[in-house]
Amino acid sequence: MDQAPEGTREFAFCHSYPKPVIVIRWVILGGAFALGIYIMTSIKEVLGLAYVIYSLVVLTLILPLSRCTSCFYHGKACNTGWGKVAAYLFPKGDESKFVDHYDYSIFIHLLWIIPLLASLFQLARERSLLALAVVLAYAFVLSLEKIALKKLACSRCRQREFCPAVPFRKTAKV
Repeated sequence: MDQAPEGTREFAFCHSYPKPVIVIRWVILGGAFALGIYIMTSIKEVLGLAYVIYSLVVLTLILPLSRCTSCFYHGKACNTGWGKVAAYLFPKGDESKFVDHYDYSIFIHLLWIIPLLASLFQLARERSLLALAVVLAYAFVLSLEKIALKKLACSRCRQREFCPAVPFRKTAKV
């Protein structure tokens, strides 16, 4: 049996992610959004509403237009299932442009950063056990999200070799 050298072997990737991966990702992401809404609403109700509106805009416009339309998983079940949703919203774009629009990710990252900063603000303002518990719970959910992303999604992704979001990808040895 002929085996390829370490650096040239193709990795196994998902052509379409299995439903358990999608469910796990949605449960974790749902927890992060629920805590984010709670954090923002606990400061002021209008901030909670603004966070929900911002999240909807990011998830239905910015994410699909900046990543999903030029992703291999457009029209397929990606690790969140959003590739299928994006196919209903927007037509498939050029896959070679996947990295070009990655700068728009800052808007996606703000979905996690804003509630984290707001929870730290609440902790500094209230100095209570509840505020501390909320900060720790949110930090735990975000950590769980990053672990699940790395282990369940990125490790099986067709685009991991050139995705700017994958800091642990293998680099060619010289």
